[in-house]
Amino acid sequence: MLIGHVGMALLQHRFLDAELVPVMAGGLFPDTLDKTLCQVLQVTRSGRMWGHTVLGIVVSTMLVGVLVGRRAARDWLLGYLGHLLADSEGPVPWWYPFKTYTFEQSLSFVEIFHHFAENQTDIILEFTLLALGLLALATERS
Repeated sequence: MLIGHVGMALLQHRFLDAELVPVMAGGLFPDTLDKTLCQVLQVTRSGRMWGHTVLGIVVSTMLVGVLVGRRAARDWLLGYLGHLLADSEGPVPWWYPFKTYTFEQSLSFVEIFHHFAENQTDIILEFTLLALGLLALATERS
């Protein structure tokens, strides 16, 4: 969920010396791309498709590097990888489109939130990551 990805990016900002904007943008990009394509535009079957791949990592990081610079690309990459590693509890199509994956129909936003609300372990994990990230941000040295 979004809450844990924000927390992960905040922790990367604090402890990996990543600039906040690119690490946060990289950390949120896979879901922003894939959930928009699937649940808003309805052009893909899965909420984990193009943005959740090595191809997505490489292309987007190169684009950030060209447009913004090497440091921003490095921090984007950290956020992006943090996102995909956090998603590893479920299916991540790392090698799509070079490897065949079975993409099941994605849940709607309402179904995702309903499932999340029913799973106390997920709620605790997500908010713990966010709390740790906010604590790390609050204790950051200037």
